[in-house]
Amino acid sequence: MAFEETEALEVDPTALIGGLVVTIIGGIIVFLVQRWLESREKQRKKDVLASEEVTPPKLPTPKVPNNLPQPGEFIGRDREKAQVWEALASRSFLVSIDGIGGIGKTALALEAAHECLRVSKGETPADGIPVFDAFIWTTAKDRELALSDILDTIARTLDYPYIAQLSLEEKPSEAAKLLRAQKCLLIVDNFETITDDAVRDFLLSLPDPSKALVTSREQKLRQARAISLRGMEKDEALTLIRSEGKRLGLPAVENAEEKVLSRLYEATGGAPLAIKWAVGQMKQRGQSLDTALDYLYEARGDIFENIFSRSWSFLSENARRVLMVMPIFATSASKPAIQAASDVHKWDLDEAMGQLVEMWLVEVSEELDEAKRRYSVHPLTRAFAKVRLGEDKEFEEKAWERAAEYFLELISSYGDRENYYAGERISRETQVILQTELENIRGTLEWCYNKRAWSLIIDFVWFLVHFLGLRGYWDERIAWVQRAIKAAQHENERKTEALFLIDALGWVYIQQGEFDEAESVINEGLAIAEQYQMQDEIALAMCELGVIARVRGDYDVAQRSLEETLSIDCQVQIKAIVHHELGILSYYQGNLNKAELHLQTTAEIEPIIGDMPVSDVWVDLGDIAKERKQYNKAERLYKKELALATKILRFVGIARAKQSLAFLNEEMGNFREALELAQEALEIFARLGMKKEIKKTRELAERLESRITETRK
Repeated sequence: MAFEETEALEVDPTALIGGLVVTIIGGIIVFLVQRWLESREKQRKKDVLASEEVTPPKLPTPKVPNNLPQPGEFIGRDREKAQVWEALASRSFLVSIDGIGGIGKTALALEAAHECLRVSKGETPADGIPVFDAFIWTTAKDRELALSDILDTIARTLDYPYIAQLSLEEKPSEAAKLLRAQKCLLIVDNFETITDDAVRDFLLSLPDPSKALVTSREQKLRQARAISLRGMEKDEALTLIRSEGKRLGLPAVENAEEKVLSRLYEATGGAPLAIKWAVGQMKQRGQSLDTALDYLYEARGDIFENIFSRSWSFLSENARRVLMVMPIFATSASKPAIQAASDVHKWDLDEAMGQLVEMWLVEVSEELDEAKRRYSVHPLTRAFAKVRLGEDKEFEEKAWERAAEYFLELISSYGDRENYYAGERISRETQVILQTELENIRGTLEWCYNKRAWSLIIDFVWFLVHFLGLRGYWDERIAWVQRAIKAAQHENERKTEALFLIDALGWVYIQQGEFDEAESVINEGLAIAEQYQMQDEIALAMCELGVIARVRGDYDVAQRSLEETLSIDCQVQIKAIVHHELGILSYYQGNLNKAELHLQTTAEIEPIIGDMPVSDVWVDLGDIAKERKQYNKAERLYKKELALATKILRFVGIARAKQSLAFLNEEMGNFREALELAQEALEIFARLGMKKEIKKTRELAERLESRITETRK
């Protein structure tokens, strides 16, 4: 029975083979599908990678040990920062930032160090900024700083606390090992207050590759590469003022006009500390700008104690005397002038000046020639020194007297007390010397007037009057001559009064076109001259009155006055002036031959008087040549006048020559060249206040501009 059941289950071979085939085919299909799906997945991943930007893993920020204080707002000083970085990147191992107190040394050092730190961490591109492994900040601003303190700070900042536990004998060598093993920047702030000499020795033996950056009010580290810090540039200072106004909630300061804020810039000399102090006074104490400025000019307020008290205490007696006289000089001063005012001489002066320069209380110009060196003080230092000077009234009086004597001797060495008219012929070199000292001479004159030192005023003006005329300081000449006339009246020097009225005042008024005023003072002086039989002054007055008559068109009156003058026994240079004026009068009357004769006489006399002509005779001879259509000759004569006037810096002659050349070029059709010359002449005439010439030259320039525009069309 069982056998029979087995037989019944027997499988058909054909069916078995068919099933096997189906199974194999199904497996192959499944395998191919899986491989296809895997291929698709790989391609998808490739597509994703290709379509997406792959960001590399971010490297960890380098650990740069430092104890730098947080920086405050920092404005400007880009040039100075670049100097610090350049110095730190150089082979110099010791760099100093020096300058007076409050000038921004600490802020600059801190800002420069922080930018180095950012570069060292990789936060900003290097861009020439040096990289360091660590930054160590030490300051002696609020406490005594000894070498041990600096070494302990190095140890703590670099995380080697065990060094702080060592003896003072062991610390330096261990700290030096750390500074040798990595490139560190050691900053020592307020170095000038450090009294521990070991600090200086340590800095001078600083191991490579580390470097030190020092801030100091004194220039004591001769081995250091020095960056001398002065006041901020005006645009930087104005930005700081506005920024402080915004920070303190003072919109009136923040939005003030530049000319208003410029007063604060001038008073502070661009010193950031003083700027912040002044704006702070306006906020905290409700002061006006004028009140804050008064505090600065009068050296009142704690800021001056902060900046100057320590420096003053260290000055020698001679150095104090020198510093106290510096406010006497309006700008800078020469060494001989300082010596005279301070009464400190030779080696004592050298020592005193050396101390003041070293402590940044006096600044010196960079000329190698000592005779050309100039010494000056910062506006804040000036205010401080002025207060000190005022505290010693006797010394102040004597200092001013000595300064006045010095400057009077200086200017009198270029003149002639016996011959007033000789002063007309001042060389270019002498003018440059007097121009350099002019601000100081003005200040001395002001002191003389306030002290009613009448004889000094007379002497000063006697020697200065022609210089002021040549240089074009005509309004100033008028002002000082008027004071000198008052002084002459006080001293009963009637002859000097007459001379100043006729020439020093009368001549300028004529040049400026103030003919009524000129006639009045000339006649006043003439009356005195006739009383004392002053032939030179009588002749000069008659000549000037003839010029006024000619300008007014009274040719007959002018002719009689000038010809009468020729009969007066006077100096030859006055004769030359009279012939010159007769030549001009003849030119206006249309008599060119007679005009040329008189002008040639002037041209022949002037070389006899001296090698520096004081008239415009060649311009007037050129006008005659131009009138005759002799253009080449006219041009040659005009250029001769221009060369002579330029040689001795006689501005009237320069302006007249250029004006005449402009008219000549207009007549010849050279409009562009004529316009350039006219504009140059107009600028000089405007500065001199010559109304008639200004009007004539401006009309010429406008006419030339129109002609140039027409030719373009």
